Amino acid sequence: MVVGNRDHPEVFNEELEQALQIIAALPGAGTIYAQSPVPGVRRVYLRRVAVHLYYTFDDAYVIVRALWGARSERGPRL
Repeated sequence: MVVGNRDHPEVFNEELEQALQIIAALPGAGTIYAQSPVPGVRRVYLRRVAVHLYYTFDDAYVIVRALWGARSERGPRL
């Protein structure tokens, strides 16, 4: 079930918080996004809100690069 972000902002917040916790603990968990010109970009899918979270990481930080609708015909400009 995909819910509209505007109708249920708490669902979006829950999905985002869960994804951030996962990538903070296991930054390599996301799928490599090969179409990015930025090396090392990965993404995770927020199923209930149909959004991809794009990020990079190093030894010290996880950097969120974009949140992008999964139904879009193209990915974000990174």
